Order: sequence, then structure tokens, then C-alpha cells
Amino acid sequence: MGCDSSISGDRFENIPPNTALSVRDTSLVDNLEGADRFTSTIQVSWSGDDPDGFVQSYDIRFYNEFERPGPEEGWSNTVATDTLVLLPIPRGDREANVVYEARSIDDQGAKDPTPARTVFPIENGPPTIRFSPFDLPPDTSFSVMSVAWFAEDPEGTDNIKAIQVSLNDSTKFVDLPADTDFASFVAQIDINDQTRTEVDARVFIGRGFVPTDLFVPGLLLNAENTLYIRAIDATDTTSTLERLTWYVKKQTSEVLYVNDYRTALNPTVMLFHQALLREFLPVDMPVDTWIITTPFVTGAGGLVPRSDQLPPNANPTLARMLAQFKYIYWVSTNTTNSVTTDNLPFAAGVMDQFFNNGGKLMVHSPISLPVNSEDNIGNAAILLLPISGMISFPDSLRQSLRLLTNAKILPLNPLPGTGSELPSLKTGGVILNTLPYAVGTTDVIPLYSAQYKAITRGGSLTDWAGPVTVASISSDQRVGLFVLPLLNDFTGAPRLKGDNDDLEAPRTAIKMMLESLGFPR
Repeated sequence: MGCDSSISGDRFENIPPNTALSVRDTSLVDNLEGADRFTSTIQVSWSGDDPDGFVQSYDIRFYNEFERPGPEEGWSNTVATDTLVLLPIPRGDREANVVYEARSIDDQGAKDPTPARTVFPIENGPPTIRFSPFDLPPDTSFSVMSVAWFAEDPEGTDNIKAIQVSLNDSTKFVDLPADTDFASFVAQIDINDQTRTEVDARVFIGRGFVPTDLFVPGLLLNAENTLYIRAIDATDTTSTLERLTWYVKKQTSEVLYVNDYRTALNPTVMLFHQALLREFLPVDMPVDTWIITTPFVTGAGGLVPRSDQLPPNANPTLARMLAQFKYIYWVSTNTTNSVTTDNLPFAAGVMDQFFNNGGKLMVHSPISLPVNSEDNIGNAAILLLPISGMISFPDSLRQSLRLLTNAKILPLNPLPGTGSELPSLKTGGVILNTLPYAVGTTDVIPLYSAQYKAITRGGSLTDWAGPVTVASISSDQRVGLFVLPLLNDFTGAPRLKGDNDDLEAPRTAIKMMLESLGFPR
């Protein structure tokens, strides 16, 4: 028996889906004038249902209540059911009422003809600003200080109108460009006018040290200063006020003494070299002192970090600070054994501006080898100093040299620029803590050699057959180096003397090197 029949009847029309916003508050729609207002970043959720199928996606859009978009204008399609959205406030306005709409789309492409709708009363959120923890200046600076910050705005960074800064007065601000996130402040100091205690600070923008015509008044010299900073947006709403306090030393001279002798006994060494420098310079010429000894080595504990008195940014901050001087006398405990912990390598790489301005540098530092050769890769101090190369030890010797009592320190060449012959010297006791170095190029003029003894693996002394240079000067007379200690930093007794026992001879040798370098006298 067969059946001859077919499906008949009327086809049901697809029923469009319905949409709802998960939070609907009548105060948001009906009482906009008196409602509490939100900040412009809102968490919005929605949902949909379809009586004869399923919801496959949603359209969402938002616009200012005064706008009249067409029925199909401005929609964005998504399968998500919530979002964190930044609602727009017209630039310069403090408040806005923003319409938010969502509509469901079912599996047959039908759209909810009556989208869910809420009006959000929002207000401009204040910007925020905070200092970068990686760019904070040391607690003391000379005439250059740099600082970085992060500024944000709930309406987007384009809504920030300016970064405002002031010095020691939180009521008067200077506007920096809105996109500034790093600035240097340079004290406008005349070293010939020692009466002024307050000056303007010129502003340089970015790590490229771009000059501006902006000046911040009120920088105090030889005193603590407070930098105030805030962001201001297009509605003149400001962030909270951030502040940073540090001490500014007044530059008084073209000559800088750098105390980089990082032991607890560094004051003894500093006073000795300051007196030597003071004896050489004109009587009326002051000397500025920069102390970068902390943290220091207290014993055989290995390496310590670079000084916390160095700015975190070698370039531009340290580069521009050093370029304020013409003559630098640098006394250090270490310069050649670690890129990451010695101070001079950090500075040496950014001293181009100093030398381009005609700068002269005299360095007192022992020569030592790194424990691990990788610690010294790219050491800018070795490239800066008048050194052609570091020594190496054969397997038959321990990695240690010494100068015995009365070991001869012999002059090698006349001083360039003066033609003067250096005095012969000798040791006043055993010296263990510095090595000689190689000099083999025309860019370096060796000035002194020393009679070193080496130690065999068996412990006996033998003559050292390698390089023996212990003082030198660059042929362009820009950098001088003396590696032997002039005094015992514990007792203050001389470590060197003249070949005829003249205790002034070592000091005379250093003064002659300063004359060859062109230090004023």
C-alpha cells in the first residue's frame, strides 16, 4: 500500500531576536541633570534571546545624545557580550551624555528592531602622572638634572593639553608640550657671579636634549629644591601634584675634582689630591668637588654597584653635566675591571661633548684585571685612557705583580707641549695593588716605567718581562693617567719619593703632567 502525500500549510516567518543591556538604571535615562556621573571608561554588558532560533552575534554602537545616526550607521559587530569601553567626551567639554545601543542578530540574520538603549551620563576623568622609577635623579646634582614620567588620561593621551612644571612654588607653572615624557633642567649659572643663590632652569626636551625657549624660575643653588609636576587636560582638569626633592650644588669653577676612591678611607686620599691640585692652580681659582664613593668597597667582598650619586642616564644627563667643566681631576679605586660596577666606564662613553669643548682629564687609578673577562667587554674607560692594551700572564706565573721597596720608577719621554723631563722616582714600600699596561701606538706617550716583580706558580719572585708602563698621556694632550698610589690611604704616609729621597718629587711629577695637559696655573 503506497502513500502519496506532501507537507502543506503556511510557512512561519522568522521572529527577530530581543536584546537587553544587563544594567538598566532609570536614573541614567530619566534624570540626566541630577544623576551621579560616571568617568568615561564604562564596563557594559548585554544579552539576547531568539524565540525561534539562536543569537549568533551582536551589533553595538555609542554616540553623543545630540547626534542622530541613521538606522544602520556606526554599528560594530561582535560575538562578545561585554566590553570595557572609553565613551567619547567632546574635546574641551567636562560632561557628556552618551547613548549606548546593542542589538542581537539571530541565526537567520534578523536584527532586533528595537535595540537595547541606555544613556550614560559621563564626566571628564582627570589625567594622572607619576615619575618613572628608572629615571629618578640622585639626591645631589650640579647644574643638570633630568627626570622622566608617565602621563595618562581616561579619555586618551590626545586629551592631555600640557605637562606643567614648577620649582619650589606649587602655584606658578610652566607648560611643557603634552607629549613630553623626559626633560632636563639646566641651571643658568654664571660661575663668575658667586652672589646669586637663585636662577632660572632652562628646559631641554627628550633624551636627545632638544633645547627649548622655556625657563622655569626659582632654582635654588646650594640648597634643596622641589620639582612639582602635573598633567592638565583639554578641560583644564589637572592630575594630582607629584613632587621630587633633591639638592643642587652651585658650580663655582671650570675645574672639577671627582672623588671616586671607593673605600672607607677615601677622605684621606681626597684631601691629599685636593691639596695637590690646589697648589698647582691659580690662587684665586676655586675647585668643585663631586663625591661618587657610595656604595664603597669595605673589604675583599668583590664588586659593588656603581655609585648611587651618578644619574641613571649617562646620556644626556651625565654627558651634559660633565660638559659644564673644562678640567677634570678623577681619582678612583677601579676603572678597568668592570663595566657594570666601576664609575669611570659609565662616564667615559659620554664624554665626547666634554672633549669637544676642549676638556682635559687627569686620572689617578690603579690598573686591575677583571675576575671574569666578560665583566669588562666594551669598557669605555679602557678606550678613553692612554692605554694600548692590558697585560696577560703566562701559565707559569700567578696573576699578581708587585713593586718592592726602592723599586725604580723611571721617566721615559719628555712631556709633550713642555719638553720638560720628569723626575726619577722610587717606591717607599711594597706596592701590590696595581698593574702596568701596554703602550704601543703613536696615540699614547709612555711617561714612566716601573721595575715589577712577578710571582711564579711555586711562589718565588722573578723579573717581570711584560709591559711596564705606569704613567702616560695621550698624544693630543687630552688625557693623562698615573696608576701608582701616591700615599698610604690608612696612614697618609708617602708611597713614592724621588730617586734622591725627595718627598716632593712625586707631587712635582703630577703637576708637570697637569701642565702638559693644559690645566690652568
